[in-house]
Amino acid sequence: MASVRMTQEMRANIRRAAEHAYELSNPEPKPDNAYIAAVKQAVLNSPEQKFLKRMANEGRAENLHLRKGKNLLPEKNKEAVTAVELRLASRDAAGNRDYKETIVQFDVPLSEWWVVEQTYNRWGNPTVYVNDLATEDQHDISEMFEAFQTNVGEWRAASRNYNGSIRDLLENCSTLKQLLEIWPAAESLVENEKLAKMHVKVTRKERAQQIKDEICFDPTIANQAVLTAKLLGA
Repeated sequence: MASVRMTQEMRANIRRAAEHAYELSNPEPKPDNAYIAAVKQAVLNSPEQKFLKRMANEGRAENLHLRKGKNLLPEKNKEAVTAVELRLASRDAAGNRDYKETIVQFDVPLSEWWVVEQTYNRWGNPTVYVNDLATEDQHDISEMFEAFQTNVGEWRAASRNYNGSIRDLLENCSTLKQLLEIWPAAESLVENEKLAKMHVKVTRKERAQQIKDEICFDPTIANQAVLTAKLLGA
């Protein structure tokens, strides 16, 4: 069996394949349907959205929607709002304001989203702070938010540990055979060409030539040195 040395390129290819396999079998957590539905309803029920909608309706009733060619009133956003960036504000140990965030994607766009100016576009999602939701919605949404953040944190930690273990294993294996003895399943991550090369039977003479080629050994200078030493009686 031929010895196939682990090059940095081979290590990188196997590492990427191993990480991809992990991502497929352990996808990043996403908000579940109950969480999404609760956030959607809480957003529509928020004091801010209710206020903007009320102002729009009252202004139009008094014919105030157009002044000097500019709309003075809140209006529905022109872009469909399919997700919000939900944030939960807090204070760190030093008392500085901080926040955690997550994207909540809706299956169906919000029925309406009132804005003062048309600022939301396809390059970003509206930002909603849990702290700005209606009082009756803040507790449940906060609990769901924290539970989801915990799940994501655990997933990221597990992913980092896995990726680190793969890197350590690859760096400590000098040959492909050694890697497969430790982790047989890694065979599915290795290029067929490398596996075929490893399974080729090599004679001692062929192995000697292989080592010579791998280290670019030129015996000419070494032979001359040995011969000269003999002639000098060393």
